[in-house]
Amino acid sequence: MAYAFEKLPQLVDKRGKLPKKGAYSKRVKKITDRVWHHSLTKSNLAGSTAEAFARYHVSLGWPGIGYHLVIEPRNKVKTSKGLRARIVYANDINLRTYHVGNSNQFSLGICVAGDYRTENLDNATKATIDELQEALVRDDIGQRDKSHQEMPGYSWKACCVFDYQKVFAFLNGDIILNTSPKTYVIQEGDTFWGLANNIDGITVNDLIVANPGVDPKKLKVGQKINLGIAKNAYTPKKDEPKKTQETYKYPLPSGVLREGNKGESVKKLQRALNAIYFKCGAADGIFGAKTEDALRRFQTVYLPYEVDGVYGPNTRKKLQAVLKSKGF
Repeated sequence: MAYAFEKLPQLVDKRGKLPKKGAYSKRVKKITDRVWHHSLTKSNLAGSTAEAFARYHVSLGWPGIGYHLVIEPRNKVKTSKGLRARIVYANDINLRTYHVGNSNQFSLGICVAGDYRTENLDNATKATIDELQEALVRDDIGQRDKSHQEMPGYSWKACCVFDYQKVFAFLNGDIILNTSPKTYVIQEGDTFWGLANNIDGITVNDLIVANPGVDPKKLKVGQKINLGIAKNAYTPKKDEPKKTQETYKYPLPSGVLREGNKGESVKKLQRALNAIYFKCGAADGIFGAKTEDALRRFQTVYLPYEVDGVYGPNTRKKLQAVLKSKGF
């Protein structure tokens, strides 16, 4: 049986072609819930793809990627209707994959790559979500849509944060396209780093210059800042020296570190990994199995083609970027 969603021009079929280590069993119940996830990885990173998620899920001991469909905002497809985010058909819908605990048997797993605690959905991704959901309804795949945290046992989970129900009406013109307002009122969890990551052409330094007297480390809920006028507000000085590592909250070591190394450099690496929730235990300065495992998990998400458990220049650069995006 051919489904309408399979005919979407932005869909690529990668069933059986992604990293795996085993096979999922067939469903014994009909799909009733279309469950929407987001990956909690920045949408523009190399690790925000179906292939990277598959590698990570296999590392957890799963047979393969846990989602049936993955929307990749970093990969755009030209269609007759305009740009669309790519959809990867990762698992046959009749397979009982791992993505929502005890509800896997009757749930379809759809992941929109990105960290929507701090990012905004772009229009190409909204359009793809809208078109995919409409096609799944036409195909009679599921009776209702739910976010991950709406499923039994997952009310604690920050997924999915974006208002998926509103996005389903995006192409109807019911949603106003996002533009950067001149001013913005700080909400819980906001940082200059997070705001800058969401808006093309605005940097942290732009926000600092546009908001004299505002301490970016002490933002308060309800505080009003200049946002739309911040673009290009900062002009870098000629030959301005780069910020030294020791001025950061979690300074990173230089050089190469691997299992068996000991010392202060290893402690710095461990503190940084723990800070962004790739837990490696106490920062004891010993590069053991726990530290290597945490580093591999980090690389799986952010450097999926360099998963070797060794800390080097590329891992250092990516780790610094992730720390900065978290406000460290």
